[in-house]
Amino acid sequence: MRQDIRLAFRLIGKNPGFASAAILTLALGIGANTAIFSVVNGVLLRPAPFADLERLVMVWETDGNSGTTREPGSVPDFLDYKDRSRTLDTLAGVSGNEVSLSAPGVDPVQVAGLNVTYDLLPMLGVSPIVGRTFTPAEDAAKGPAVALISESLWRTTFVESPTIAGQTIRVDDRPYEIVGVVPDTSDFGVLQILAAAAYGRGFAARGERTRVDVWLPYQADPQALPRETHPMFMMGRLAPGSSPSAAQSELVGIAADLERAYPVNKARSVNVEALQDVVFGKVRPMLFVILGAVALVLLVACVNVANLLLARSAARGQEVAIRRALGATRGQLLRQFFVESLLITLIAAAAGIALAYAGLQVLVAAGPVDIPRLMLVSIDVRILAVTLGFSIFVGLTFGLIPTLQARTLDLQSTLRDDGGSRGAEGSGSTRLRGVLVVAELALAVMLLAGAGLLIRSFWNLERVDAGFHAEGVLKAEYKLPGTRYPVNFRVWPNFQEQHAFTAAILERASALPGVRSAAVAGNHPLDPGYTNSFFVVGRREEARTWPEISVRRVTPGYFRTVALSLVRGRLFSDQDATAAPPVCLVNEASAARFFGDRDPIGAQISLYGAARTIVGIVANERFQGLSEGAPIAMYLPLAQAPSADGAGVLIVRAEGDPTALASAVRGVIRERDASLAAFGVEPLEATVSRSVSERRFAMLLLGLFALMALALGAIGVHGVLSYEVARRRREIGIRMALGARPDGILKLVVGRSAVLTFVAIVLGGAGAFALTRFLRALLFGVGAWDPATFAAVVVVMGVVALAATAVPAWRAARTDPALALRGE
Repeated sequence: MRQDIRLAFRLIGKNPGFASAAILTLALGIGANTAIFSVVNGVLLRPAPFADLERLVMVWETDGNSGTTREPGSVPDFLDYKDRSRTLDTLAGVSGNEVSLSAPGVDPVQVAGLNVTYDLLPMLGVSPIVGRTFTPAEDAAKGPAVALISESLWRTTFVESPTIAGQTIRVDDRPYEIVGVVPDTSDFGVLQILAAAAYGRGFAARGERTRVDVWLPYQADPQALPRETHPMFMMGRLAPGSSPSAAQSELVGIAADLERAYPVNKARSVNVEALQDVVFGKVRPMLFVILGAVALVLLVACVNVANLLLARSAARGQEVAIRRALGATRGQLLRQFFVESLLITLIAAAAGIALAYAGLQVLVAAGPVDIPRLMLVSIDVRILAVTLGFSIFVGLTFGLIPTLQARTLDLQSTLRDDGGSRGAEGSGSTRLRGVLVVAELALAVMLLAGAGLLIRSFWNLERVDAGFHAEGVLKAEYKLPGTRYPVNFRVWPNFQEQHAFTAAILERASALPGVRSAAVAGNHPLDPGYTNSFFVVGRREEARTWPEISVRRVTPGYFRTVALSLVRGRLFSDQDATAAPPVCLVNEASAARFFGDRDPIGAQISLYGAARTIVGIVANERFQGLSEGAPIAMYLPLAQAPSADGAGVLIVRAEGDPTALASAVRGVIRERDASLAAFGVEPLEATVSRSVSERRFAMLLLGLFALMALALGAIGVHGVLSYEVARRRREIGIRMALGARPDGILKLVVGRSAVLTFVAIVLGGAGAFALTRFLRALLFGVGAWDPATFAAVVVVMGVVALAATAVPAWRAARTDPALALRGE
């Protein structure tokens, strides 16, 4: 065996081209498959870290006027559903917020926080690492100030202190006693839940991967949060024997009773969805598409290696004959070729494992925020074993073909052959290699079609008019704590502390070198913010069926800073102050939806119980995402509509690179209030880019796999034709000796390539037609069976196949008849 291993290394060294191609091809297939399969397994297939996932449901409220089906609910509605439902064992509430966190010796930082009812964590089956969860008394309105912190925060900030329970942190400048530590694995998909909501998205509006670090009791007060406000997301666990459809039926009936009892619940109902559909529903199609693509790449890799091994087997006819003539037994030949094939596949496996680990790190770092549990993904040993097993099976099966050929080998004729040019390969083996090449190219066609559709979709998305211009704009978000910036609705909108803060940071930011303009807003241009009911004065009855409108609160400089165009009328000015007559702007979508042919300028809109005069119409902003239509929206002067929760964003337009201003902009906020933590400080272009990260991620991966498959297919075509030209060298010499012209020989080789490519395009196109329908969820502005994309795929395949044919055809056309026939 040691001798066989040494000989195998020598033979691999004598054929570095073959060995390198086989090892690299298998390594790419093993590495890519293991990394992608590990992600899919870790995200979609691995059991959830809490109990009874199949019994967990989201209970959304719906609005028949706006057509939205995923809205948070009101606290009174939540209490009614909780009290009256029999199909739900438990109904818990949750909402997400940005909170400022500080502790002794720790600078304030902005982190993601959750307000949860006391029964949420027990319902999920989550047990704290240290301490306990909340009690019903702590969750009561105006209950004690207690908090849970995340495992990561405990390890980094509190160095895993075993006495963490009882210590104090400050959240939004209020002291809270820590009662326990929640494990990081208890993530139940809150980021995906918030992102799926119509509004009230909390920290999900950041558009970046976020870990929840602080958990607070909800302490829901129906008096402070009446039925017309909707801040709470409701999550339930089905009773034994119940189903989502049964819960839907029951809760719809309860919602109908509430609608009859309370006019503010007009057109409101319930939508019950399985939690796993909400959390995984958006990413499941993308991950399965990528999973299918990488499986095709593994098939292409294995087919390519099989083709390489077949060609090598055919070329080793004389070697086998010499070994047999010198007395080698079939068993010895079997062992030698087994060792060679195994050695190649093991080297490829080692390289593939390294590629899998590196690829997984890249996937985790570059993956979109919509993928839950991605940070917890690791290489799955079972998946690696299956992939290795499949690759080794292919390598051994086709690597042992010379042993099978030895059974029927004619030693005398093979030894007389000068180098095996007549070959030991029969027509059956030639046809098999042709079939394998067709299979490679057909799989490449399928991947190219999918990648082409995603590229066209992304191109269409990049060309969408967002309404604002993100180039050169920097944003910095903050949240003002109520302890120092009180929210007193008895004097609303005269929140003096908030207005003073806004004026101060605007003055400082505008004076920074390199700043062209500055503004403060309640939400940045890609934060959907919140919606509110309204009516046009004089048309109140008509407004009963109107959807809620998005409310955007901005300072006058916002429109210049983000380059949002004025269509008609005027923009806000400094004269639209707190004590001035209330005014507003509407976007084009609102003007068309609610005024039609009538002129909205001068009309009045009733909002928050006050009439506001429309003074202008602005262009549409796609603040719900580039792939979504422009929503209806109105704009209010921030001086006349201060923040109810203290959230705001400072936006500046730079003369040059906006990232150069990041430190100075942070300093502007800290100079005014040293205890505030600015967060989300980044160029607006980065925010826009992240908003399409899911489609970009799928496009890049599928494009990469398509290129790999295309390259392997081209190698296959080149290998088959090169071998056929070498095998038919004497035949070509005879043809040319009898008068065949070089261009005729050229057509002969190119024709063979054209036949293989045509069959592959037909088969691959049929497969692509069948499979691209699974891409529909990722497409934008293009159909799953787009003729232009499929035509481009045909052209690309034709060009690649022609390029792969060029060298073998050129060699065949330049064959010297005298040299080719000398051996005869």
